[in-house]
Amino acid sequence: MSEDWRATTPFGTTPPPPVPPPGGSTVTAPPTVTATPTVTAPTTTAAPQPRLYFPPPPFIPTIRQYQDVNRDENLQYSVTIYFLDRVIDNIKYNQSWKKYKKFKKYLKGSDGYNIMHKLLRLFVKRGNTNWFDLKSQRELVEDYIKYKLKNI
Repeated sequence: MSEDWRATTPFGTTPPPPVPPPGGSTVTAPPTVTATPTVTAPTTTAAPQPRLYFPPPPFIPTIRQYQDVNRDENLQYSVTIYFLDRVIDNIKYNQSWKKYKKFKKYLKGSDGYNIMHKLLRLFVKRGNTNWFDLKSQRELVEDYIKYKLKNI
């Protein structure tokens, strides 16, 4: 009988019958296999693969400079002229502005621009707003001008 039959037969099957010895007929019972199969992971001796590492880019702060439009004199001039003309037209044509008729001569005079510019500067500073936003806040600005003219 061959001793290496266990290596060639899978677990759980019966081995092949034994070969009788020459010159005699002795029958022996085949051995019983009672082993349970165990699975083992193949072991590798290869070196572990290096992990890929992507470092973050260096932190370089960028300094962005924006134009401060509140300091733009051309914008301030155009907005002041716009509101000066609106207030003078409102005093002339609007009934709710008729009581401010006494200020019309001051606003049309040489100090009219300076008066309106100071009022708008106060509105921008106290209202925490920008010069370019004043036209979109026209009603609010006109109410503020009315209030300030009333209290002069």
